[in-house]
Amino acid sequence: MLTIEYAKDPVWSNTENTFITLVVKFKEFSEEMPFGASPLDPMPYGVELFNRAKAEEFGEVAAFIPPTLPTTSTTTT
Repeated sequence: MLTIEYAKDPVWSNTENTFITLVVKFKEFSEEMPFGASPLDPMPYGVELFNRAKAEEFGEVAAFIPPTLPTTSTTTT
């Protein structure tokens, strides 16, 4: 089991608002790391992070921004 020291920068990761990405510092690791939290996470700390982030304990959850596909230009000769 991992121990949450703190979390920050929560962002909704999908349009359904069922997944949150945030930066987490766990006691067991020396550095912060990105973490994807879900209410269906098999690990209790994942569910805890999701619920706490959704309750805005780590700040307001930023809106989901869909990725954009790069455009390629085609040249004809």
